Amino acid sequence: MYDDLSFKQDIAKKFGAFTDTIGVLNKQYNIAPTLNISIYTNTKVYTYAHFGLIPSWASNRASMQINARSETVFEKSSFKEAYKQRRCLIPLNGYFEWKKDSHTKKSQAHFIVSASGDYFVFAGIYEQWYDNVLKETILTCALLTTEPNDKIASLHDRMPVILESDQWKLWLDDRSSYSELNTLFVPLSSDKIRYFRVSELVNSVKNDSMECIIENLETVPTQGTLF
Repeated sequence: MYDDLSFKQDIAKKFGAFTDTIGVLNKQYNIAPTLNISIYTNTKVYTYAHFGLIPSWASNRASMQINARSETVFEKSSFKEAYKQRRCLIPLNGYFEWKKDSHTKKSQAHFIVSASGDYFVFAGIYEQWYDNVLKETILTCALLTTEPNDKIASLHDRMPVILESDQWKLWLDDRSSYSELNTLFVPLSSDKIRYFRVSELVNSVKNDSMECIIENLETVPTQGTLF
């Protein structure tokens, strides 16, 4: 997330006053697991959380998982309590997927964004975990995934559950039934997203600048044919 102003304005309009522990956002262009990302919780708090949910009962960070399958999240021991009680919104300006290039045999990164130029909001869950090394309780989170739409299917066999603004309340409301929540677990329509190739800079988490999300317009040479 590198620009959260619109999201915070939209949250205020929809849910009223909320606690903002972030203030001025720490801009990120290359988010990876274990980094902190911004979330809006069902307790009306906008804050940072460790990207990678660690169950409260886990003894160490090895139990960390960055995503949960929406089809089974309600029954998995790592997720079911968070899914039941601690749901959140995860705002992002876009996300990356990699696809192996048929010509170079290398994995090519693509940046996936809203076709309208808006931000995405992923359905997320969060948990509190006590870190014995840091001697403090940290907030951790994961995103939910679903089947891909036709456009994303060319890159990956899963995609995040992306919520539209009229679905936020249902997701956060602790009175929502599992059957109601299940209606949210569908892929966002292909016409609402677009993606483009980006440079290899994104392949290293050490690189965290706007260059990571700029479209790479270099063309890949194709093998000649006799016909």
